[in-house]
Amino acid sequence: MFDFNTSRAFFILKLQVCLQLAVKNRIQFITPLIMRKFLLFIFAALTIVITSKAQSYKSSYTFQKNVYTTAAIQVPFEEDAVKAALIDYMQAHGYKEAHYKDFLVFRDVPLDQNSSTVSDAYFIVDRKSRSEKDVTIISLVPIKKGETLSPASVEDSSYTRIAMTYLDSLKKNVHSFSLTKLIEAQQKTLDKTKGKMVDLKNDSGDIAKKIRNYDSELAQNKIDQDKQTKVISAIASGDQQSLAKAHKKMDKLMDNQTDYEKKLRNYKADLEKNTEARQAAQTLFDSESKSLEALKQRHQNLGVVTPK
Repeated sequence: MFDFNTSRAFFILKLQVCLQLAVKNRIQFITPLIMRKFLLFIFAALTIVITSKAQSYKSSYTFQKNVYTTAAIQVPFEEDAVKAALIDYMQAHGYKEAHYKDFLVFRDVPLDQNSSTVSDAYFIVDRKSRSEKDVTIISLVPIKKGETLSPASVEDSSYTRIAMTYLDSLKKNVHSFSLTKLIEAQQKTLDKTKGKMVDLKNDSGDIAKKIRNYDSELAQNKIDQDKQTKVISAIASGDQQSLAKAHKKMDKLMDNQTDYEKKLRNYKADLEKNTEARQAAQTLFDSESKSLEALKQRHQNLGVVTPK
């Protein structure tokens, strides 16, 4: 697990050592390339320190014209998934869900693991903003057991710090549950695309079979027309009844030829469209598979199993 304080201390120590060496050795030959590499190191280290561990923070929430001090934390998932994750986590630990106005409430929660004192946890789960629908803020108002929700009941700053620590402790489980739901949804999407690919493949086989059948019918029709041409040639010119009957049969064969050729054109066009659809479905399937694997990897990296 990445430790924020350790990494910050390491970065500061590393920077001090670099500066001390520079002064000690009276470096006079710092080229632009060396300076650029040094600045890139500083930037990368600062980026790791700042982004590697997003912690809870002190915030506020306005309810019924009163401002309440809260502990808050941001998680990179949609509001519904986060709310479901929070309920799942709390229920897994034996706390029943209740509702009060805008709050999701769980009673008798030991927010401080080092104390037997229990509190009523008032949660607010809301998206960060309209433009950031995939980011949700969990706010926690801790209320001491036996007290009611009021601004005076949350003025104790130590309680807010305890609530912040508690939010940090459940963050991974919320991430894990939310990712699980995303994985399940992505798996359903992938299965749907796979089903469509199977249907397209079956349709392709059916179309190809019809094309083969009509190719065969057209070839036989040509043979039959050649035979009928010989039959017509063999009939005496004076036998009008036989000639009329033979020509009628030839007309039928020619009509069938036109019909077969039209159906072949249509089925070949359908097969071409089917091939394009199968290629598009395969591309979509590959993309969705990569997304699913990325989600699974994120979940695996968390290393958290929510208790059941």
